[in-house]
Amino acid sequence: MAFEIPSAAYSQMCEHATETFPHECCGLVVSRGERLEVIRVTNVQNDKHAENPEQFPRTAEIAYTMGPEAAPVLVAHDKGALVLRAIYHSHPQHDAYFSAEDKKQATVWDEPSYPDAAQVVISVYDRQVKEAKAFQWDSTVRDFVEIGLEVK
Repeated sequence: MAFEIPSAAYSQMCEHATETFPHECCGLVVSRGERLEVIRVTNVQNDKHAENPEQFPRTAEIAYTMGPEAAPVLVAHDKGALVLRAIYHSHPQHDAYFSAEDKKQATVWDEPSYPDAAQVVISVYDRQVKEAKAFQWDSTVRDFVEIGLEVK
């Protein structure tokens, strides 16, 4: 199993990751018919941390919370107006792996919020993309597992 993405869309995700460095970026990859679209979403983690550091102890350097512009896209997915293909975010100064925090972000009560969507993590060191990896929910092991990431 692999997540296939056109090189232009992959480049958009990587540009987003380098532009937001040293903070994590976050966004969505959707398809509307035959058209694939990368949607940048604001990371509001620093705002959440400033409002309530006990509830949100992490800053945007090591966490993300999607901003309000993600909601209409997710609603459109739920209504069948588009297909959520992937959720992406970056790991500044860290490798591309699916962390316990990433799993927590992607699940509700230990169930994936969007089991058919890939989770793409982009590793960025010093404003340079080192690598990106894709992960998918595997219902047999009840966890996210690494899958191929094919840039076409």
